[in-house]
Amino acid sequence: MGFNFRKSISLGKLFKFNLSKSGASVSFGRKGFRQSIGTSGNARTTISLPGTGLSYSKSINAKKLLKMENNRKVFQKSDGGGTPELVVNNHLADIALITSLHRYEDYPRDIDWEEVKEEKEPYSQGQDGPFAKEAKKNLEANRPGFFKRIFGGGTVVHELEQLVAEGKIKDEALYAAWKNNKTLADKILHEDKNAYLEALEDLKLSEEMGSYMRKMDFQYSDDDSLIVEMTLSIDDFIPEEYKALTPTGKLSVKKYTKTDYYEIANQFVSGIILRTARNLFNLLPIREVFINVSEIEKNKYSGLEEEELIVSILLDKETLDKIVLKNVNPDETLKNFRYEMDFVKTKGFNKIRKLEI
Repeated sequence: MGFNFRKSISLGKLFKFNLSKSGASVSFGRKGFRQSIGTSGNARTTISLPGTGLSYSKSINAKKLLKMENNRKVFQKSDGGGTPELVVNNHLADIALITSLHRYEDYPRDIDWEEVKEEKEPYSQGQDGPFAKEAKKNLEANRPGFFKRIFGGGTVVHELEQLVAEGKIKDEALYAAWKNNKTLADKILHEDKNAYLEALEDLKLSEEMGSYMRKMDFQYSDDDSLIVEMTLSIDDFIPEEYKALTPTGKLSVKKYTKTDYYEIANQFVSGIILRTARNLFNLLPIREVFINVSEIEKNKYSGLEEEELIVSILLDKETLDKIVLKNVNPDETLKNFRYEMDFVKTKGFNKIRKLEI
């Protein structure tokens, strides 16, 4: 018998981060309707009825489904509630996630845009899609007598009918994603930089990464180089205090040292830079990405928010592709590229001048 390992870390009410021998994945949703995204790029949606053993799963390859609703949102800051053990686990999960952003891609590599463009519709308009069909099969196969004998009423039938309605919503999202992908593929295959920018707008990459930043803008410097201007607030994500359990199982809350706090901040910012570059290289036929990161901080005298440039870096696809990002520290990885950054372990990021390219 082979050795198996699986651990789930709660990332909030709807999200879980799952670790096993086969890799990592993020799952989300409520009982009866969940979706999981694995590091292999595969998505699995499951419709089930808790307590009955009935379920329907559909696996979808992310290469053919680039914009399914909610398929990449993975960060939900813990609210600090629950038992001491849960509070500590959620805190550690939050920190683990924001310091490992560089390990994940929101879009798969080597997308065959011709294949995406030519893919057949998932179902015919005006007819039931795969999710609604399967939910209806479960409904028809188990009424009227079975549930009434076992459960003594129509409650479960009513819940199955709700799953049919939810299945129709999922089918609509599936069809919309298929339609949108064809439009995206046409713009990418058009090989025009204005069409590429339109594709980024359609993909809402700035909204996907918007979970981690305030603003993101794109523009071309030449035919195969893209400029990204992003603005973020480190304080939005990194707590000033860390949580741990005492030997007696009680909750201990202490302030991070400045060194520890700014080390997390450095990995967070570096991870966002690398993840953004990976996304853009995966989506577009470009050679370089020039990224400028500005941080928003409150002026300690006026209390007003101020924006300062803290990182300016030029990343090339050839070099980034050679780096196995899951095995490196993100801040050390930036040293492989031309960049401007003034980071002090006990003070954090200082204002810099933009890199000249």
